[in-house]
Amino acid sequence: MNVGIVGCGLIGAKRARAAHGHPIVSVFDPDAPKAEALAAETGARAARSIEELLASPGLDAVVVATPHDRLAKIALAALRRGKHVLLEKPGARTLSELRPLAAAAKRNKRIVKVGFNHRFHPAFLKAREIVDARGLGPLLYIRARYGHGGRRGYEREWRANKKISGGGELIDQGIHLIDLSRWFLGEFRRIDGRLATC
Repeated sequence: MNVGIVGCGLIGAKRARAAHGHPIVSVFDPDAPKAEALAAETGARAARSIEELLASPGLDAVVVATPHDRLAKIALAALRRGKHVLLEKPGARTLSELRPLAAAAKRNKRIVKVGFNHRFHPAFLKAREIVDARGLGPLLYIRARYGHGGRRGYEREWRANKKISGGGELIDQGIHLIDLSRWFLGEFRRIDGRLATC
């Protein structure tokens, strides 16, 4: 598959490097030097807009590695252009932003997935192997903690801006715990929650 990448920062570059056997044909980032650097590294073309990237000849799939407020809009545009889509987590800020993607994927007979990369971490793969082999007996619950280590100025970055991120640590990193819980225990019939800021 020929792949395009929207968002050429840390995560977009990681996805490009992990695309073994799938040529990166076009990349885009509003920060043109980032796009040019990733294009030079991958042999891709640096597009000047998302529209230009989506019009790339032979493009089959798009990786969307942007802040949360742009994920669903870009993915929807790609699906409408007949491209498969891999979205960075959480996929969107809200369920109402996410639902149209499923409809567009079905209508255009394309695949859209949210990239929960923790499922591929060696420790989680081993845990899943043990669970699947019934080595522990039935799982009754999962208890987990997750968070960013933080850095100076972290509270001023886009992740701390609800309009951009959709809402703090739960949607940014806690979404991995929700995904892993579903992966190990299956779908939940009822969900209760309590959220606190320390």
